Amino acid sequence: MKTLRRSLYYATLCLALVLTACSSDDDNETNNNEGNNGGSGELFIAKIDGNDFAASQDPATLIGATKSTANGMTLITGQGSTNTGEFINFGIFDYNGPGTYITGNNLTNPNYLRYGELVGQTAMVWGSDLATFAAGIGPGELVVTVDADGKLEGTFTFEGYNAQDMTTKMVTQGQFNVTID
Repeated sequence: MKTLRRSLYYATLCLALVLTACSSDDDNETNNNEGNNGGSGELFIAKIDGNDFAASQDPATLIGATKSTANGMTLITGQGSTNTGEFINFGIFDYNGPGTYITGNNLTNPNYLRYGELVGQTAMVWGSDLATFAAGIGPGELVVTVDADGKLEGTFTFEGYNAQDMTTKMVTQGQFNVTID
């Protein structure tokens, strides 16, 4: 179990680095033309146990998404992070366009929604995934409402489970509007 947790930690950390490291010269031109959300038009917000979460817009936008296809299966991922190390990310395997996607509902569903925060040098992660199902917690839901013109928009809600300390966190009122890299 410790190896699985460590693997999930490193996978989440790598995903965070990939999603936040990408940039383009075109981004500056677009950002200067939009007046809200730090000029980027992107957002990644939610309530974590009733407390506001908003991905960073300053000094850099820490929001992003990817979409890739391999062996006829499409994967979308998205993430929003704060300057203090909090993050929410998701992964939907076998994505087929706007619709409702469930996480943590059985052991064969690889879809996930996760919330994490840094506690000292340790990343604590609460997820709706395979471990959530095994812990007897209900499924999470991600609804993609728009997938067009390089943008991905939608909502999400889930109860995240942390296997390290066996705690849960409720993530509600989640919204995302991200640019697909």
